[in-house]
Amino acid sequence: METSDNMSIAQLPSEPETLLIEAKFPATPARLFDYWTQPALLQQWWPQHAELQPEIGGAYHFSWPAMEWHLRGRYTTFAGGEQLAFTWKWDHDPPAEPARIVTLDFMPLPEGDTRLRLTHGSYAATPEDQAIRLEHHLAGWLHFLPRLRQVVATS
Repeated sequence: METSDNMSIAQLPSEPETLLIEAKFPATPARLFDYWTQPALLQQWWPQHAELQPEIGGAYHFSWPAMEWHLRGRYTTFAGGEQLAFTWKWDHDPPAEPARIVTLDFMPLPEGDTRLRLTHGSYAATPEDQAIRLEHHLAGWLHFLPRLRQVVATS
């Protein structure tokens, strides 16, 4: 997916158990990291409500009250401006479904921008899990990452 400012958001080739997306943002890694870890900044582009404990092992709860959606998890990596990883589980997921992991790598670019690599997984090779991977998670990230870029670019 290309935008008019020639800054791409693209799904990268990966194995079926992983979703990989890479995007370029007009912000330093430290500033972009803040947009993932500070509730007031997160709420500008992703969840309507965000509660989180910004540390390894800290819990988060993101919600969209009008849709009755609740996403919860814990931070497994919390390295400011470098890497963030967290478990991912919706309240409406079946209890037997394992939590997934989202990992964000913040890579500095020479001009002061950041290349973000998002890894989301893991997924089974079943048609149902592959549908979740592509129709829900890929579609969701391709919707929200441009919103993040727009918010970052105008702040």
